[in-house]
Amino acid sequence: MKAMSKSELADKAGVSVGTLMRWCKPFENDLKAMGLQPNAKVLPPHIVKYLTEKLCIDT
Repeated sequence: MKAMSKSELADKAGVSVGTLMRWCKPFENDLKAMGLQPNAKVLPPHIVKYLTEKLCIDT
């Protein structure tokens, strides 16, 4: 897994960045615990892996 911008991950999921962020809401506490800053532009590899697994996104 590699680092990815929010827009890249949204493109992979076939949705807008806003929709992707709404999908992430239920996992907000987990993402914060993993070190993700709310205004981060680039998602670190471990966050990308977590989200792709939780949201069933093919990368």
